[in-house]
Amino acid sequence: VLRKVERQNSVAHHCICSVLFYSSLNNPLRRFMKTVSIIKVPFHGGQPRAGVDLAPDHLMPGLADKLKDVGYQGVDYEVKPGDVSEEDHAPSGILKRPRLVGRNCKLLYETCHSVLSKKSSDFLLTLGGDHSIAAGSIAAVLENYPNVCVIWVDAHADINTAETTQSGNIHGMPVAILTGLAKQMPGFEWIEDKKKLSTDSLSYFGLRDLDSGEVDIIINNKITAFSMSGIEHRGIRHCIDEVLTRIGDRPIHLSFDIDALDPGFAASTGTSVLGGLTLSQAKYLTERVAATGKLVAMDLVEVNPKLGDARNVESTTHCAYELIQAALGKRMP
Repeated sequence: VLRKVERQNSVAHHCICSVLFYSSLNNPLRRFMKTVSIIKVPFHGGQPRAGVDLAPDHLMPGLADKLKDVGYQGVDYEVKPGDVSEEDHAPSGILKRPRLVGRNCKLLYETCHSVLSKKSSDFLLTLGGDHSIAAGSIAAVLENYPNVCVIWVDAHADINTAETTQSGNIHGMPVAILTGLAKQMPGFEWIEDKKKLSTDSLSYFGLRDLDSGEVDIIINNKITAFSMSGIEHRGIRHCIDEVLTRIGDRPIHLSFDIDALDPGFAASTGTSVLGGLTLSQAKYLTERVAATGKLVAMDLVEVNPKLGDARNVESTTHCAYELIQAALGKRMP
């Protein structure tokens, strides 16, 4: 049974809340299920390739059973901008559509903040959409868990500023926005008085395609960053041990770009880079984070069902499901 409630709120966006129950409302197993709040964000404005906005609807049909397998039921919300103006699409210098991206992130922030403040679920899962949306989801988590640590798993660092970006795509900038390194971004005025993510509370895994300005930012701010070459040299276990020891008992937000995986596993994504994580490595990392009992939220972004052939899409979708299940406690034997 699917119970759906629709509402139009004062900030002119459409938020649909659906409660996913399995089999029957009278199913006694429901009493023992945990709840995950799923925030669907069908948004591609942070980068130029359409299709990534289709990922939430592509993933949702199979997700209910995947959640059930690990003892969860889902309550899902959809965040969409309202009427979009010409100004929303306008560039600002090199930056592409910053007002549109900022507006979308603000709506996502408001939705996530509302869900988290009610403490009505056990986990927050944000389904993108491109990785620009993490500026909204993580800002909300920071408001509710001020000492949260972020583990960013990605082929890219996404820490460009207006001064360092070569493309102007905002999906390459959310970490800079969250840390306050990117200042006075059009469309992101709402985040200026919000709590910032300390660079000491940030760790990267899977990096292998960085702009030179990003390398300088990471080095100058002494950010913990494990590139793929570092992971291959030291081993994924040693790298995650080091990060989890440093994090200790603090809450964790896992922001996972599917392009962290090698395209041999997840090719249906917009900016794939050879030499990435295997699915086994990615699941191990996610399982270790989940096993701390401190994982409170996850972003799963950049799945693009319009890219690649049917086999690529199926494999990428499988990887997404495996990572979500791992975050919710499924362990490899």
